[in-house]
Amino acid sequence: MTLVYILIFFILFYVALTGFKAVNIGIEAKKRNKLERNKKKSNKKNVLKELESLNNLYKSRALSKKEFQKAKNQILKN
Repeated sequence: MTLVYILIFFILFYVALTGFKAVNIGIEAKKRNKLERNKKKSNKKNVLKELESLNNLYKSRALSKKEFQKAKNQILKN
């Protein structure tokens, strides 16, 4: 009878260990996804700032229309 209890204990231990590993993997994946979303948001903000700055240069006539278009296309490619 003790052998059955020992076997049940090891099975429960294995199931608990597997569950904890799965939870840990899920938490790590969630953290990675959050970091990636934050990077994408900051990249979009940087592009917007660059385009606004470029537009200000164009409006102040520091850039010609051709230079403006070329620089804008370069920003949008990256």
